[in-house]
Amino acid sequence: MSYQRSKAPLALMEQIIMILVFALAAAVCLQAFVYSDTLSKQGELRDLAVMRAQEMAEYCKAEQGDLEKIGVMLGAKRTNDGLEADYPEDNIRVVLNIMESGDYIEKAKISVVAAGGDEIFCIPVSWQKCE
Repeated sequence: MSYQRSKAPLALMEQIIMILVFALAAAVCLQAFVYSDTLSKQGELRDLAVMRAQEMAEYCKAEQGDLEKIGVMLGAKRTNDGLEADYPEDNIRVVLNIMESGDYIEKAKISVVAAGGDEIFCIPVSWQKCE
């Protein structure tokens, strides 16, 4: 009488290894999707920050640095050395700090700050004073 060994355990082991390989590949793909989503959100926030900073810079140039008018147009509040505009819907704050004020030209720095206090974007801006 001869006994034949069943090949079922070998097939089962092969299937388990294949499942583990696919699970590992799925985990790597999932990490890539999460990372790309994070990068996308960071890019979107940076684009929004650039747009808000540019908006304030354009108002500064158009109004020749009249911070009262700019504050009214943007809904910003006056600070000791500039303006501060909150955008709670975007979780950002735009801060304008006057850096240098000459006879004909004023220079300022516009910073966009996230809700956590991290600076997202900043841009220097200058405008000509009208007398």
